[in-house]
Amino acid sequence: MQVSRRQFFKICAGGMAGTTAAALGFAPTAAMAQTRHYKLLRARETRNTCTYCSVGCGLLMYSHR
Repeated sequence: MQVSRRQFFKICAGGMAGTTAAALGFAPTAAMAQTRHYKLLRARETRNTCTYCSVGCGLLMYSHR
């Protein structure tokens, strides 16, 4: 079987993608079981500006009433 350089790289990339997917364990049921629902329905949203540096990034803060 003749394998060109391009085919070799495709085979290697496919093998690495498959190995990575298997190592990370793509199981949507297990991932969904670990999600938590945060209780932000009764929280008040306040917008503020971060003063840590001079960029002034926007923040959303949540606090209980």
